[in-house]
Amino acid sequence: MPDLVVLAPPGTYAASLGWIVDAHSVLGELYERNASLSDYSRMATGLSLLTRDGAPVALAGGRTLASDGGLGSAHSPRLVYLPAFDCGPLDHLEEALREDVRLSDWLSAQHRGGAIVAASGASVWRTAQAGLFETTRAAVEPRLAPAFRRAFPRVELEPLQGISASGQVMSCAAASLEREFVLRVIARALSPGVAEWLDLRWGGRAEGGHAPSADSLVNRAELWIREHFTENLRIQDLAAELSVSHQTLTRRFRQALGVTPLDYTQKLRVNAAQMMLRETRRTVAEIAALVGYSDLPTFRAIFQEHAGLTPAAFRSRAQADLARNPPSG
Repeated sequence: MPDLVVLAPPGTYAASLGWIVDAHSVLGELYERNASLSDYSRMATGLSLLTRDGAPVALAGGRTLASDGGLGSAHSPRLVYLPAFDCGPLDHLEEALREDVRLSDWLSAQHRGGAIVAASGASVWRTAQAGLFETTRAAVEPRLAPAFRRAFPRVELEPLQGISASGQVMSCAAASLEREFVLRVIARALSPGVAEWLDLRWGGRAEGGHAPSADSLVNRAELWIREHFTENLRIQDLAAELSVSHQTLTRRFRQALGVTPLDYTQKLRVNAAQMMLRETRRTVAEIAALVGYSDLPTFRAIFQEHAGLTPAAFRSRAQADLARNPPSG
């Protein structure tokens, strides 16, 4: 049974739909290639692409995609995601967004059942029609904001941020923010660790945060390390894979990123260990083995060098932080 449901309205923007669908696919690839991470997360999360009546997804521009069914095909999902769609010109806005009572009732039922409901662009209007913005602000596309205020005067708008992400209802106001929005949605619906892995695979902040290097060799090396860092990785194997010498690889990696390939690998391993320490009950020894260290003292020393704490102290602090600031929703 799918845990994630994407409900695509007529006129769905392909790019908006693509962010959440690709996120699920990338996570599947990541966990399939790294058996230890799959074991850690036990990610067996399915995704179902639905339309209101089970018809094909009608994309903006006229193309269609096969759907997995209609509203009746979803049973107790963990997440309902509504991508942005083309609602037409402003002078026909009320007609284009007139309330669909069946859809409103369905969204309200999923929300009451505990699902996270996340909407982007004009789909935020649909979540407002379902009465889901009682305890959180709505992030609304600027061109829709005046009409939104008239239609839903009791709903408070997010004045500064383009994303509202508290409790069970999440909203995104701008296409440029959808990558970040999907990461936040995944963090809330699955776990922060899973979202960090997705961000890392997309080349984001999880490994320290930097723009792609102008050196294609370094970019290829980064990708290879991300996909193999939990294994018994040897930098000379990576150099051979890229058909360069160990010295050349190290020199160019350091020039581009300021660290050696070994330092980069250790950082990824420590990030992985931190996620497991926060989100699982595995022992430190088990975690060390899962992220690629056969020698426990070596793991402890490297972890403390990067994190500033021993693994046990990091876990204790993470648990204390969680007790003080439990997740909402």
